[in-house]
Amino acid sequence: MLIGAVAPAGPASAREGETPASVSASLHYQVTFVARACDSYQHVMGNRVRDDTAENAAPLGHDSVYHDGNEVDPQVEAANSSNCSPLNGWQFSLGGGREKKGALSTVTTPAAGSGPTAAATPALERTGQKTGQVLDGAITVTLTDEQAKAAARRQLWAQGGTPGAPQPDGYGFGSFRCAVDGHSGTNAQWIGFPSGARHVFCFAYYVKAAQPTGTLVVRARTSANPGYPQRFTFDVSSSYAADKRVVADANTDATLVRSAGGAAGTVVADTPAGWTLADVGCTKTGAGRSLATADVPTGTVAVTLSPGEVVTCTFTFTPPPSPVGLTLRVYSDRAGGPFQLAVADPAGGAPRHLTAAATGDGSASVATGDDLGALLPAAYAVTLTPPAGDAAAWSLTGVGCGDQELKPEGLTVTVNVTASVPVDCALRVTRKGGSLELRGVTIGGMAAASFAVTPRTQGGPGWSGVATTTGLGVAAIAQGDVPASLAFGEYLVTPIAPISTAEGSWRLSSFACDPGETQDLPEVGAGVVPLAAAAPAAKCTATYIFDEASTLQLTVRFAGDVAGRAGALIVDVDCEDGSSGRAVLGGTDNGDASLPGPIGFLSPTKCTVQEPQAPTAKDAKVSITGTVDPNAGSAQLSVPGVIEIGADAANEAQQYTVVVTVTYDAGPAAPTQQKVLDTFRVLPVALIGAGLVGIGLLILLIMVLRSRTD
Repeated sequence: MLIGAVAPAGPASAREGETPASVSASLHYQVTFVARACDSYQHVMGNRVRDDTAENAAPLGHDSVYHDGNEVDPQVEAANSSNCSPLNGWQFSLGGGREKKGALSTVTTPAAGSGPTAAATPALERTGQKTGQVLDGAITVTLTDEQAKAAARRQLWAQGGTPGAPQPDGYGFGSFRCAVDGHSGTNAQWIGFPSGARHVFCFAYYVKAAQPTGTLVVRARTSANPGYPQRFTFDVSSSYAADKRVVADANTDATLVRSAGGAAGTVVADTPAGWTLADVGCTKTGAGRSLATADVPTGTVAVTLSPGEVVTCTFTFTPPPSPVGLTLRVYSDRAGGPFQLAVADPAGGAPRHLTAAATGDGSASVATGDDLGALLPAAYAVTLTPPAGDAAAWSLTGVGCGDQELKPEGLTVTVNVTASVPVDCALRVTRKGGSLELRGVTIGGMAAASFAVTPRTQGGPGWSGVATTTGLGVAAIAQGDVPASLAFGEYLVTPIAPISTAEGSWRLSSFACDPGETQDLPEVGAGVVPLAAAAPAAKCTATYIFDEASTLQLTVRFAGDVAGRAGALIVDVDCEDGSSGRAVLGGTDNGDASLPGPIGFLSPTKCTVQEPQAPTAKDAKVSITGTVDPNAGSAQLSVPGVIEIGADAANEAQQYTVVVTVTYDAGPAAPTQQKVLDTFRVLPVALIGAGLVGIGLLILLIMVLRSRTD
């Protein structure tokens, strides 16, 4: 669960009153959200994969110029967003997951809002330092500790708008990309911080005065159960796929949300071999002007969408006819073969032998060989033999004989044959898919290294895994939701660095996949891993080295007269990188006090030790001295004074210790007896003035003699 809210970025200091504080900017993870309004969809750059998982309602102007794993860059965005202007007043949301219940994907609750985008937002570089430039239509937020940890596990998602309002009124969704996730064209993207980065960008594009949308649903049904999930392909003119094809089966529809007010295009069925198109019919929701004209002989439907309406076109297909006797077919999602089929003779005669190959294209292949049309009524054991040299990878997972589902025993299934009744059975075989092992190695400490895995040529959210190391230099295998069996194809594997701490950060020293593309460090963003029948298993290893941070500890110390103090001693330190601290020595404590913890620095900066707050009693005086260790020159430090962190470290971490001593001087104290004598000096003068000369002279003589004795 993602708890807490994001807050606009501001000064790192959180000091207040006499509360000690220690704030390290190295712990801050920030995201700058940028919103843009474009004149048309043609002015919007798409994401890496442009297929029908994309949520833009009309085709976008051009392909992404980013490479796999590249970080979103404001300069790249500016160069590829002509006729787009800043959109102020828009907001974004963060959540612990994603879902899609409507036209646009959203984050799951609890969701935290970013606040509105505004003009002149300071532009930050990848470590969070200001560049001196500004961005309009932007808002920078600082993640909570829990959100930063979620991002390091690839469990932090962002969306444009809010779950209830994912796009601005009167605008259409164009594209959205975050951090290193610009893969699919959806309104929800994950946020991850590459090695060395503590600040990333998210850019969202919306189209002004966009047409409202309608929805086209392409549905495939069969007039009879074929015993396997036959896939049907359609040529759809409004598809975003390169070949304009969409796929549906009896359980899954193809849904396209497109701009209304005009033709949504044509849908043409590509009827599988042996099948026939029995019927085409379209229905619509609402009372709008959506139109659908169907032509069964050509399998074509022409559709015009009205705003807010859903047009569902159902294509009904009839399976190939089955001859009398037993027909055996082999079906698999993956191509392979040949498969040998042996049909045992219940009377003890020689078995009948047939052969079939799985096409992997969504159809079932008819087994050919010995004739099964004249089988006598009986129960026949059918045994499947997988392809030679690859037998261990295949299994018989189910058998469908029309509406009857049979359970195989290993590679054998028993089929009942009835006289004069066609029996058509499909043996569904499954090949063990590819596997991907993700490994994390940490040197210099232990941490959690994460990975994101996505099909390279398909849209969708993908999966993730987290490898938590338990020993130095010992590989840990990632655990997560990456499927144990993956379809063959190319996968994009993106390493996500462990989160930084005040003690230091993690630097990616190597990342390699076997098999896979070689990556050049330190610019590695992602690796491409091919999984195929010839090499179904792959392994990716990311190795991180711990770079120790420089640290600063500040101590305030009391010295001198206790009577001179009138409250707590407070010393602040402020650093150019946004770090800050406050050391507080309570009013009754006459020792010393330090920051709650050292401040950590991952790069050189300058820190200013401010003049202490040192309240004094009446007439007391205060002197302030400071020391710093190490110091290139004298160990003495003028207060207020500046310390250069990491300037002479030659990339080596240093620990800086600053001690500020506040010395009180309450002033000279007069002896009590002297004060009494001073009080009585006026007495003899007063007595003489009153006429008591003798008594006055006697007292005066005694006082003179006493003063000489003292």
